[in-house]
Amino acid sequence: MGSFFHSVHFKISDKEKLIKGFKAHMKKKGFVPCVDDEAVKTYIIAFSEKQDWATLADQESSDDTRALFSEAKAISKSMKLPCITEEVTDSDIAILELFDKTGERADKIVVGDGEIYGMGNNEIKPECWKPLLNNKADIQKLIELTGESDLMADERLSKISSLFGVDMLADSDELGIRNDESILKLSFKKAEEKKPTLNTLFTQIYGEALEPLGFKKPKVRMPLYVRVINDEILHIVGIHDMKTHLVPFGAIATVYREDLCIDRTFRQNELWYKSLKEFYLNWHISDKPFDKGFFKYYADYMPLSDAVQDSLNETKTWILPVLDNAKKLKDVADYDDRVFRKYLAICSLPLNENPGASYSDSAIRFLLDDLINDLEKRYSALLKRSDEANKRFNLSQEKISQNRLELEQWYNEARKRLQTFLEDEEIHNQTMEELARRKEHNLELLRKYKVIK
Repeated sequence: MGSFFHSVHFKISDKEKLIKGFKAHMKKKGFVPCVDDEAVKTYIIAFSEKQDWATLADQESSDDTRALFSEAKAISKSMKLPCITEEVTDSDIAILELFDKTGERADKIVVGDGEIYGMGNNEIKPECWKPLLNNKADIQKLIELTGESDLMADERLSKISSLFGVDMLADSDELGIRNDESILKLSFKKAEEKKPTLNTLFTQIYGEALEPLGFKKPKVRMPLYVRVINDEILHIVGIHDMKTHLVPFGAIATVYREDLCIDRTFRQNELWYKSLKEFYLNWHISDKPFDKGFFKYYADYMPLSDAVQDSLNETKTWILPVLDNAKKLKDVADYDDRVFRKYLAICSLPLNENPGASYSDSAIRFLLDDLINDLEKRYSALLKRSDEANKRFNLSQEKISQNRLELEQWYNEARKRLQTFLEDEEIHNQTMEELARRKEHNLELLRKYKVIK
């Protein structure tokens, strides 16, 4: 019985460069070098005497011609190396295909009687093969060896090998048992799959749900999504990673605050980034225990992806409805009344000299309709909520009186500031100019964060 084998021969100029390039090729396919015992793929590379040829054989897939040749063409293209694929069938016929530096087939030689296998004996293209020969003048000898002859295919290959300077008769089995310096065995195992990061999962899972609703992911450190309404109001949704569990949060802000500092950590912004539990407590008062404020993850037992998905589900239930209702500045003021309900915030004037807290949107009170009447309604609502809290927490009468006095003082100061804004033209103009400046400053930040164009 004749020989059956296949191999690949690369024309090289640098042995180490080929080895490095082959490893890089395997890495792209998801394989990394390993010891023999761990290998799922083992390749043999045999270097010619002059080290200007490298023969590649797959020790584990000696029957899989197509797989090896596919590897060869990819390597040829990526490393810009000409290569010859070789397939020998029962010693009767050998097919040599030449691929150029682009990985495209340049020519094919049928060595032997191709008609037995339904192949014609083609005429070769000398200009393709000549640069690969030891002596370019030997091109005529190559043409003669590929023509009609009484020699078997493997006998002709022996002579063709000498013309190129590479062994075309050694199969993977023979190369595998050789133990000389010209042989290099490379073993590979599947690379460990990198687990997706929180940011990746957040983008995938939250993005699929929020982007159709108008949210965009800003170029900031925290996992956030932001939606901008009328170039004034921001709806913010995010996740705070506590390393063992995730805490979803939300926020509403406006471009009229001193600085729209969304490129900060949760801890730095926790005065206005409100957790899922805070949203639940502020908008869904109930005696029912709330046990979905955070979502644990641990290795494969409690996957991070599940925690992200669960946090999104609860965010959609408790946070998004609140954000959806904040479409006007009045709605933002209503939101602030609940979130910062301990006091009524009206900025000191002049506004440019008394910017207030960086997280505060209290300056929007100057932009509401019918300012004094609006303040009266909010004060009444605040007193009502205060009375409800007094009953719920069973406060002493002394404490109740103290709280009421503080609220009256805040109300009187707030009313005085609003009247100054309405009656003092210079203060009024300064305030409006400062609000316009803040808006432009914060819109520019949003452009920087790629939230708006």
